[in-house]
Formats: sequence, C-alpha cells, structure tokens
Amino acid sequence: MENQKKSPSGGRSGVDMWASSSTKVARDSALIVASGYIDGRYRDRFPGRKAGGRAQSLEWPRFNAVDASGEGIAEDEVPVEVEHAVYEAALREVQAPGSLSPDFDATALVKRERVDVIETEYVVPTDATAARLVVSIIDDILSGLLVRKEARRTVSFLARA
Repeated sequence: MENQKKSPSGGRSGVDMWASSSTKVARDSALIVASGYIDGRYRDRFPGRKAGGRAQSLEWPRFNAVDASGEGIAEDEVPVEVEHAVYEAALREVQAPGSLSPDFDATALVKRERVDVIETEYVVPTDATAARLVVSIIDDILSGLLVRKEARRTVSFLARA
C-alpha cells in the first residue's frame, strides 16, 4: 500500500469544496475580497500597466504585460493564473471570513512572555504589511506571471539644455 499524505480537505477537490461551501452570496463576497487581496498583495509585481489606467478598479487586464517566459499577454486578457489565485484566496476567505485581511493592532502583540522559569520571545511585525498573510500556494500559482520588484524600477533623467 502506498504511503500517501491526506489533504486537509479530506481528499475533496477544490471545486467540490467551493461548490459546497456556504451560500452563493458568501461565495460572491469572498470573490470580491479575494480579488482585492490578490491585487493589493501582488500589484507591484504584476507585469505591464493597467489597460484602463487609474480609472480601472482591478489590476487586470494590463498592457505591455509578459509572463516569466517572455510570452505576451493580450491587453484584454486576465491570465488564468490570476483567476486560479483569486479562486484559491476566495476558498480560504469563504472557509474563514476575514482571514485574508485581518485587522492589525500592534499594541496587542506580545514580544516576550515569561511563565515561571520558561521565557519565550516572539518575532513581532512592526507594521501591517509585515503582518499580512502569505499564502504559499498562491505565490506558486502566480510565480510564472510575477516580476521581481527590483525589475520594475524606472530611472528617469532630466537634462537641461
């Protein structure tokens, strides 16, 4: 018999979990929250620029966008990686509402705790960005699409005549 790891979902597929989770209203709400999470978390790493400029509320579609392999992405396309990442985030949100964007209260954090002779010191985030949820599978889903932050820098020169 093969030694297989059981998934946290008990072997159910993501599609089954999504279809059976909560109500349509809750799923639609989770999709909106998930889209905001993906846009906010990865905005500065998406290639290209928003096709509709500042008037466009979401980060996709984009123009001058290419994937990690150098393949162009059409100006009217939302890449399948983005769709899959939004669904993954939405599934997490529908299962645990508020989990994608928890409130951050730095005053509620405990840096060091001592009970009798046992003392524990924790890593404490210094701001809300450092405390933001990182979902590794979403990073993996988007990995073929994202650019490094350093690669996005634009240098401009101003010369006087």
